[in-house]
Amino acid sequence: MDDDALLGQLQTDLIAIQSVALAGGPDLSRPVPTCPGWTVADLLAHLWVIQGWVREILRTREVAEERRPDDDLSRAVADFIDGISSYLIAMRAITPDEPCWNFGPPPRLAGFWIRRQAHEHAVHRFDLESVFGATPAFAPAFAADGVDELLTVFYPRQVRLGRTEPVGDAIRFESTDTGDAWHLGDGEPAATVTADANTLYLGLWKRVDLIANSRIEGEPDAVQSALSLALTP
Repeated sequence: MDDDALLGQLQTDLIAIQSVALAGGPDLSRPVPTCPGWTVADLLAHLWVIQGWVREILRTREVAEERRPDDDLSRAVADFIDGISSYLIAMRAITPDEPCWNFGPPPRLAGFWIRRQAHEHAVHRFDLESVFGATPAFAPAFAADGVDELLTVFYPRQVRLGRTEPVGDAIRFESTDTGDAWHLGDGEPAATVTADANTLYLGLWKRVDLIANSRIEGEPDAVQSALSLALTP
């Protein structure tokens, strides 16, 4: 996807997150089932931390330390809501081809953060809205871009950092509505997982049950094994 489309999705998701956060003052202590151990306050505070971290990286073009919210998470939530406009301005001010630290493969350019922040907020919008009974779906092209980011950026990084073992048997993922396909692992695939891009996206992020909502050809155990790995942080 191009940067304008990704920035548009980021703005849409931030407006949705803000609407939920402000709608009648949701119970900040409610658990977020898709983020075990987190409450709504934890989730919104996490977004505040991530936004500040990225803005500092963009300011210096160097790696930055993540700040931590204090014990009063409600303050971080308020700061997150208050800072949305200035955060979006900072994201739209990015010159994508400028050198900038990031954790993706070379070349390391500032435009990496447009894509990363778009998907960061999309997945967490799903988390937040699902707490209150909504299940947002994303455009096929955006969801397919998220699958690509996960399999080509996050998974190799997880292996490189020793956070997960490489997949034992290769798996092929096919999107029914975009025609895209991805190969996870080396060698001939032991199985093919076919679903719409939105299901693949949310399933690989472990937000929906991918196995239950896709067609699997080949060895189901190989798919189960691959999905049990920590493909993302």
